[in-house]
Amino acid sequence: MDQISYSLATRLGILMGLCCSFAVICHGGEIDFNREVRPILAENCFRCHGFDPAGRKAGLRLDERDGAMGKLKSGSIAVVSGKPKESEMINRVTSDDDEEKMPPPSTGKQLTPAQIQTLQKWIAGGAAYSKHWSFIPPVKAMLPKVRLSDWTRNAIDSFILARLEQEGLTPSPQVDRRTLARRVALDITGLPPSPADMDAFLKDTSEESYERLVDKLLASPAYGEHWGRRWLDLARYADTKGYEKDLKRTIWPYRDWVIDAFNADMPYDRFTREQLAGDLLPNPSNSQLIATGFHRNTLTNEEGGVDAEEYRVIAVKDRVDTTVQVWMGLTMGCAKCHTHKFDPISQRDYYQFYAFFNQTEDANRGDDSPVVRVAVSGDSARLGKLNAALADKNRQLEKMAGELSEAELAWEEQLRHETIWQIVRPATMRAASSSTLAYQSDGSILAESKEPEKETYTLHFPPGETRLTGLRVEVLPDKKHPRSGVGRSHDDGNFVLTGITLKARAPDGVETPIAFTNAVADFSQQGYLVEQALKNPDPKHRGWAVSPKIAEPHMAVFTTEPHDLAAGTELILTLDHQFEFPYPGFSFGRFRISVTDSVAPRLSPPIPASIQAILRRDSAQRTAKDRDEVRTYFVSISPQTKSVRDEIEKLKVEMGAVPSIATPILRELPTEKHRQTRMMVRGNFLEPADGVEPATLASFQAFPAHAPKNRLGVAEWLCSRDNPLTARVAVNRVWAGMFGTGIVETQEDFGTQGTPPSHPELLDWLAVDFMDGGWSQKKLIKTLVLSATYRQSSSVTKELAGRDRFNRFLARGPHFRLEAETIRDEALSVSGLLSRKMSGASVMPYQPPGLWKSTYSDDRWQTSPGEDQFRRGIYTFIKRTTPYPSMMTFDGNSRETCTLRRSRTNTPLQALVTLNDPVFIQCAQALSRRMVMEGPGTPEGQIAFGLRTALLREPTPQEVKVLVQLYNDRLEASRQDPQGAEKLAASALGTIPPGIGAPRMAALTAVANVILNLDEFLTKG
Repeated sequence: MDQISYSLATRLGILMGLCCSFAVICHGGEIDFNREVRPILAENCFRCHGFDPAGRKAGLRLDERDGAMGKLKSGSIAVVSGKPKESEMINRVTSDDDEEKMPPPSTGKQLTPAQIQTLQKWIAGGAAYSKHWSFIPPVKAMLPKVRLSDWTRNAIDSFILARLEQEGLTPSPQVDRRTLARRVALDITGLPPSPADMDAFLKDTSEESYERLVDKLLASPAYGEHWGRRWLDLARYADTKGYEKDLKRTIWPYRDWVIDAFNADMPYDRFTREQLAGDLLPNPSNSQLIATGFHRNTLTNEEGGVDAEEYRVIAVKDRVDTTVQVWMGLTMGCAKCHTHKFDPISQRDYYQFYAFFNQTEDANRGDDSPVVRVAVSGDSARLGKLNAALADKNRQLEKMAGELSEAELAWEEQLRHETIWQIVRPATMRAASSSTLAYQSDGSILAESKEPEKETYTLHFPPGETRLTGLRVEVLPDKKHPRSGVGRSHDDGNFVLTGITLKARAPDGVETPIAFTNAVADFSQQGYLVEQALKNPDPKHRGWAVSPKIAEPHMAVFTTEPHDLAAGTELILTLDHQFEFPYPGFSFGRFRISVTDSVAPRLSPPIPASIQAILRRDSAQRTAKDRDEVRTYFVSISPQTKSVRDEIEKLKVEMGAVPSIATPILRELPTEKHRQTRMMVRGNFLEPADGVEPATLASFQAFPAHAPKNRLGVAEWLCSRDNPLTARVAVNRVWAGMFGTGIVETQEDFGTQGTPPSHPELLDWLAVDFMDGGWSQKKLIKTLVLSATYRQSSSVTKELAGRDRFNRFLARGPHFRLEAETIRDEALSVSGLLSRKMSGASVMPYQPPGLWKSTYSDDRWQTSPGEDQFRRGIYTFIKRTTPYPSMMTFDGNSRETCTLRRSRTNTPLQALVTLNDPVFIQCAQALSRRMVMEGPGTPEGQIAFGLRTALLREPTPQEVKVLVQLYNDRLEASRQDPQGAEKLAASALGTIPPGIGAPRMAALTAVANVILNLDEFLTKG
């Protein structure tokens, strides 16, 4: 069973034993508060007597010295320095009375005799307190002196060896060169070394050969794919939005950015800045905007009836929790509802930090806006320039908006004398023949019909207007039309109106025609002048057509004769619509109707109803939101901004000509639109409490004086040399990737509830060296893999297994099962199927049919063609509600939340995957063909070749003998079942190589399948 399966109490006991013995040796027998006492108090006491004042019992606080040594209401003192017998804590933990005993029996917790003795010794020694170890900035300790100094290769080895010598253990011998080459290749690239690299390494026996291999692996593009995939677990990257609908999201450019950043060895502080605040950098590049996709991986709920603000708040909270956990290794989430029970994070701290992330434009929208365009071909440089130019013009427009207040007031005054059109929605509408009419969200009507030549629409408008002076008809572009035109007939997008009549139907049913006295249009095709529509009896000259300007909206205004309408009067509008050149298929028209009671109706742009409603209110009654909406609208129509708006539209047209996709990014709201951040009672967004200003966690270092009070400042704060956690958490994560377990096992929790570090001085040395080395992960990895500690054999003796089952002392090399994606990638690699194609949209390798069914779209899992189905696991499409099943079986995750470490399980289901999953069958078929085509002519030689190819070592005669026996058994069975043999040998990869029968290929495929299922193949040793 894997270590992670053990209970927290068991792990805590094991590690406390390790740390206690270390503390006694290093501190002359004195009890160390952080290593020995704090874990006891954190596990058993802090929930009721810790940092959270709301949950604190009896007024007793044990996480700080003053609280522990203060007099309680009862008159007793929990901790009396130097006097354990007078300390109420000791009386309570040793009591036999269930009413007095601590922790209370109802909690299920009980201190062991050894823990009680530790507390007694601690109090007797003066009860010294100190900050939790991880909240103190790391310091680079002097290298410890060791007896076996010839064994060490770098500083890592000095710390490891000192601990081994303290425990009376000795390091394991160096592993053989083949195994070392495979180990380091899998750790750095997630792939086995190529045969050429292995041969070159084995032939070069110089001392520098291993370092040269490491450098080559670090320079490989596969490095970024392997380590980038691990980062995507933290970023909760997926190709869908989550929740009920779980529709697609185009965010793979962020994944590619991560891969590129790792391959470029982007310094971790810059890596942090660009992901958290790339949009806030001066003149951000396209790449820096894409980087902010880190926090656009949050889920979006598009279910009908959801409160968009609720899910926007949920997304912001996820960003807060993820940021603090990824960079600082602290569990921040519980503070959204109450002050943290164990770590010094108050609820106010939480919402002050939340305020930094509460000012972005995204708001649980289905379109994932804001977005940036990303080229899908070779035009990324051009698109980047266009994006930069567009951002510059938008900033220019925002600046102009702040300078147009006088013009806006003048515009409002002018509107009092202008026509204000009100879009009206018919109560009923019908077509004379086969057309259908449907309302659109913008108030327009979409008419559709099969092969009409002419159509008449009759629209009934509800009573309400007491005076009607004008009617406006707008024809609108639509994506369904050719070239997005305003109508469709054959390949032309023309819209032709041949007649228009208006009647008033009184409540008693009497209908009275309303005559038109004038008509004007913004554009009309020659021969169809709208002025003549009312006067010329000739049908050829009685209409309105807009071709050739078919990709633009157009409007016509019809002025009515003077009249008043009695209360309850209904208006009936009839439009004669002609479709030129009918053809098989649908014809369309999209139009919108507006009315006015202005004295002199004029052709003027439509003003949205929401803006009209605001304009009708007195300026003193308008909210800040009202003023923002009006200003935004005015900027969109203002003559002063027209030249900039035209340039923006021109840039958008140019961008539209570049094959591209839109990917979500973060974008900060303008300062004047910033949201007010309030605390939330029990985390409920519907119960806002006190307002707060942006601030970082009060118990840690101060916010940098020079930094802006936004997400960019947060990134600076996280990567400050004074931050005690960021570098520690980063190097610990890399260590865990190489050795299987972090120096701090609980990568997700460096707080008081986390496990203490097995080698604290080493962790701090690595953290400081990481910062001193320019935050370079490649340099860090090279330091790790060049150490003698890393190069040890992973073989374990009975004695060592008994002394250190989980290899926390590191007296042997790492040995553990590979991760889900690596297992698949390795099988594809040794079989020769692996595609090394990088970047681009996610792919869909084989998965069982019927798993992915979407109620809300036609999306289906469709196996990618050609080499795309054999690409590395990082490129596999991840649907959050239906993750790729074989990877989930090997402890992959759905990426719905940030995952800092995956569990490692060993289950029978995993064997069923690698034995039966069609992908692994394909790999077995391909490997068997390599065995035939590249290996010797005998079954023995071919099987030995297969073992050598997969395990990268010479097979033993016994191994070959066992597999030859399997081959003979399967060969005989295949001859008895030719159809089954054909299926096993050729079902996935097709035609069997010429000259080799199906029974023989089937037998070799069965052997290859076994090879790919060997424990040695599935583990790193």
